[in-house]
Amino acid sequence: MTYLVPRTRVFRWVVLALLLGGALLGTGGVAWAQSPSAVWIVPIDATITTATARYVEDRLARANAEGPLAVVFTIDTPGGSVEAAERISSAILRARVPTIAVVEQAISAGALVAMSAEQVAMLPGSAIGAATAINALTGEAAPEKISSVWRGRFRSVAEARGRNARVAEGMVSESIEIPGLSTAQELITLSAAQAVEYDIADLQASSLTDALRQLGYGDVATETLAPSPAERFASALANPLLAAVLLAVGLIGLAVEIFTPGFGIPGAVGLVALLLFFGGSFLGSPPGTLDLVLLVVGLLLIAVEVFVLPGFGVFGLLGFAAVAWGVARIFQGDALTMLGYTTIIGGALLALALWLLPNSRFSRPLTLSTRLSGGLGAQTPGLPLEATPALAELRGQRGVTLTDLRPTGVARFGERRVDVLSEGGFVPRGSAVEVLRVEGNRVTVREVTGSAGTPSGVDLEVTGSAGTPSGADLEVTGSAGTPSGVDLEATDPAPRAEA
Repeated sequence: MTYLVPRTRVFRWVVLALLLGGALLGTGGVAWAQSPSAVWIVPIDATITTATARYVEDRLARANAEGPLAVVFTIDTPGGSVEAAERISSAILRARVPTIAVVEQAISAGALVAMSAEQVAMLPGSAIGAATAINALTGEAAPEKISSVWRGRFRSVAEARGRNARVAEGMVSESIEIPGLSTAQELITLSAAQAVEYDIADLQASSLTDALRQLGYGDVATETLAPSPAERFASALANPLLAAVLLAVGLIGLAVEIFTPGFGIPGAVGLVALLLFFGGSFLGSPPGTLDLVLLVVGLLLIAVEVFVLPGFGVFGLLGFAAVAWGVARIFQGDALTMLGYTTIIGGALLALALWLLPNSRFSRPLTLSTRLSGGLGAQTPGLPLEATPALAELRGQRGVTLTDLRPTGVARFGERRVDVLSEGGFVPRGSAVEVLRVEGNRVTVREVTGSAGTPSGVDLEVTGSAGTPSGADLEVTGSAGTPSGVDLEATDPAPRAEA
């Protein structure tokens, strides 16, 4: 059974995948017939990624163009990308329509998004805060330089919206102490009542409807602009950890194809993983012209290495470098984290593959499971192969080849079975050979022809009269010195000539 497929079929798969990817990309924007006299509801209910930022920016751009009564962000998120949260915050601060945040959970980056709205309402059991910047790769707190910038962002947003800037900074830095609220060793996370008390939120509400009523929109129609399926798909793929898994699987799959003939399962899996990775990148953060050029050129170079050129060389290296550069440009602030995840996950997957592949059914088409008969190292019953024999005394001795010499093989000298090297090229099995020299473990032999070439101890007896024509029966019998098992009998089925 083989897992290799014709390359023409592979190209059809590639074209089909590109068409499906284009169809998916085309569903990124969905046209709604919104009413300007309504309140638009924009849910933020997942981890904040670059795809989330694009989704919010798209909704606010439409709101700025169409002018609804207000845009309400329902926030229930554990946080996410610092860069994406800053993009969302900037878009909300620049909005030309009233903005409202109704908070169920606004942790970390979600707190910045919530405070960016003009008015903030807290639902029962809600929380906001705990926004320290961390290294997504190690889970450790970010260096003070990064934390200082993030803390400054919280302060400036709070000041822009007339909120308590000191409390906002305390969400980011545990060294800020607020009497009655936090010590100098803990981050600030506020309940619904505390958020109102300390001027982070404007009101508490029992529900979204209640919040709208308290803010003067009780009798107004609402329209929900939820993420489209493609936007949710992109948001999931834009997660740095998942993106790193897809990139690692894709690159390893293509690397395996570069070093193996044809195109099979590893290449197909790698191709699908890369398509998912780039699809998520395109939907989440549309690349610029240079980004597209780098990605396309990189993939073309890798394709040339896989489908056109044997082995691995300059085209493959340049292709991987171009893809890495394009990825860094697309992910920007998350690029280092994502590439770090890729390195760790790729190394783990490669180690797992090297451990599992040799014994898996997928490796059978790539490995030789049966021994070649008559080749070097073939086994002869009763004659164990000597790993490091004392070979010096073999100089000048004669023996018989047990395998073909191509130019290496196995010969027998007395009771010893030895790996040998032919000096004159191919020597067929059963030929008489003589040892010319022994250099370390290398025994060099040459074929011996004629009577002089008869191995020591081999007697030849020719039966038939002197007048036997060519093709007479020859019987070779071994004497005591004949190697065990070397009985040769040659007969010619052609009839003798009779007078």
